[in-house]
Amino acid sequence: MRQDLNDRERHEQSLMRIGRKLQSLGQLLDQAPSHLVIKGDSADPAIAGPRPVQIDLDEMRDLFSPDSPHGVAQVLRSYHELLQKLRGEDKPEP
Repeated sequence: MRQDLNDRERHEQSLMRIGRKLQSLGQLLDQAPSHLVIKGDSADPAIAGPRPVQIDLDEMRDLFSPDSPHGVAQVLRSYHELLQKLRGEDKPEP
């Protein structure tokens, strides 16, 4: 039971990290899109600034790939399976 609770916390932390990453990217896209560049592309410092934020498209693809072990899909699936298991353990035996 304790290991399951540790796993639950680990999944929740992973989902929070993903959420914060997406939130930050969304905020930058909304408030300062000229300071964003695609990783590997050249950027004009006069437009993007001296240190633009680089978006790694491979990382983004991995984040949303259904097959990625650390992507949203797998983490959510695993998290929901764990919640279902924990819910079953909380039910009293008939």
